[in-house]
Amino acid sequence: MQDKVAIVTGAASGIGAEVSRQLVDKGVNVTLMDIDTDAGLSLADQLDARFVRCDVADVESCNAAIAECIERAGIPDFVHLNAGIMSVGANDAFLPIDEVPLANYRRIVGVNLDGVVFGLRALMPHMRERGGAITVTASIAGLIGMSIDPFYAATKHALVGLVRSVAQAMGDAPLRINAICPGAVDTPIVPDALKNGSIDLMPVAVLAKEVLDLLANGGQGEVRVRLSDAAFSVEQHAL
Repeated sequence: MQDKVAIVTGAASGIGAEVSRQLVDKGVNVTLMDIDTDAGLSLADQLDARFVRCDVADVESCNAAIAECIERAGIPDFVHLNAGIMSVGANDAFLPIDEVPLANYRRIVGVNLDGVVFGLRALMPHMRERGGAITVTASIAGLIGMSIDPFYAATKHALVGLVRSVAQAMGDAPLRINAICPGAVDTPIVPDALKNGSIDLMPVAVLAKEVLDLLANGGQGEVRVRLSDAAFSVEQHAL
């Protein structure tokens, strides 16, 4: 990975921050993208990396940010489309779907699904023939139900289907696209309701290491599940 170029979305905290840190440790030239300017600039300064502000749910913001990343650092070899949220804030109680404010629903679809769609649409014209890898952060909730947050599960199911379908459409193009489906990871978006000791939260460094392996070695259309100490693929090259 030495001297390669990477973009990470949702990079100011959690999984994205740790993936960025591990990429920098591998000698990768990383641009961090996030809506949180203060945290993003602070981390970029720590890592000696670049930061570009981006609201991934806004197509104009996403297009402009990726264009700036490419102008400043070149076409990326690796991209981690990672930005994601849940339907309620970390300190809020989960709600039945008929009580979740419409604005929350629109926002979770915008960040979790539109953010990946907009990212792919902006990046693929540059990367399709050049090659490289794009890894999308989905979730185990994209493969099974999640009663406490159906909207989150819906967006993650959509991402798994999107990755499988785009990979199939890629044909023989050298660009690889795949997805990581983690279990519960110890990140700021995990609501307090899930931090009551009833589940084991995976250290973020464990998940980030898996993301780096997918970027470097993951198969076209691979959907990899990482549950604490175990990793396995539920689909690889099944196009």
